[in-house]
Amino acid sequence: MNGSVITAMELRRAIGDILNRIEYTRERFIVKRKGKPVAAIIAIEDLEHLERLEAEREIEMLRLAKKAADEMGTVPFQELIEEYQELHGERLELP
Repeated sequence: MNGSVITAMELRRAIGDILNRIEYTRERFIVKRKGKPVAAIIAIEDLEHLERLEAEREIEMLRLAKKAADEMGTVPFQELIEEYQELHGERLELP
């Protein structure tokens, strides 16, 4: 993990300073509680970049799934349910 490590108590005491450091220097903070990392605080630009990367990855996964379905064909959903039930010997309850 890359960032300045602070405790939750330090965050409470210095929130204004920490937000300024994030906004003006894009410093990243890892917040620990009871010695365990529980959160990260990053600049909004970094969050937007991360969300773009996640969206691009999801689009690529959908593209690959569609390509595989086009190449190998598809199976009706009911057939998948029946096969699952045969393999596992249990009834699959769906909403």
